[in-house]
Amino acid sequence: MKAFWRWMLQLSVAFIGILLISGLPLLITGFQQGEFWWEEYRNHLLGLFSIGELLDRYAGMHIEGFVQYSLEVLFLALLVAVLLALFFTVLTMLCKERVRQRIKTVFFFLESIPDILVIMLIQLLIIIIHKHTGIFLKIAVTGGEKIYLLPVVCLMILPMVQLYRLSMLTFEAEERKMYAELARSLGFGKLAILLIHIFRNAVISIFFQSKKTMWFMLSNLFILERMFNMPGIMYYLSNNISGELFLITVCSFFFPVFLLYSFGEWYFLRHLNKGRAIG
Repeated sequence: MKAFWRWMLQLSVAFIGILLISGLPLLITGFQQGEFWWEEYRNHLLGLFSIGELLDRYAGMHIEGFVQYSLEVLFLALLVAVLLALFFTVLTMLCKERVRQRIKTVFFFLESIPDILVIMLIQLLIIIIHKHTGIFLKIAVTGGEKIYLLPVVCLMILPMVQLYRLSMLTFEAEERKMYAELARSLGFGKLAILLIHIFRNAVISIFFQSKKTMWFMLSNLFILERMFNMPGIMYYLSNNISGELFLITVCSFFFPVFLLYSFGEWYFLRHLNKGRAIG
């Protein structure tokens, strides 16, 4: 029960923080004119509590469609990044030490590539492939349609490399522990030790470390929607900036991500405590 109220407190504090931040553009505008727009800021905050009026104002703009598209791309990219990072980690761990170091060097180099450069290189690659093979993949949204393949690929590459680095550090740390040595002495193969023993312990650490990767992906999503002309909420916000829309945008990302990691934390902590409830 104590954990639930702590969770509610975290959620409430975060939401209040988002409310207060949503009015910052008004204060900044006032500061630029040498004034403190406290009255306007207060009226803005009070206006946010008029939920009915707020919904009526944005109901006809199909905000939910923009939010849904952005969340679909974001979570698809996260899922693909996690799966590929774990897949490449297991493959690398199966290699000999010299080969392992070379693979890690390649991935660590990829991590230093700017995200905008990655998107531009992929778009250029699609154009070259189309020129030589005739195969065409859309590199921008037109006519209000939605594309998923290229945005997901572009958004997941650098997060996948980051998660791969974290996974390798975690897997190698687990590989040196006593239970892995004991499993080897009992005759278990390398793949069995990785998948049965090391994986289930390492994935918990990777889950908690992936929070930073999620926020990194959110920052890249804005760039992605601009470059692919995607009808997502980030693109819509950049063209229709307002305190109310900023609040809707941040909440549309914050609550799903917060609930995802809250559930994951609850599940893994119960797992670590062998099913005993966290009090």
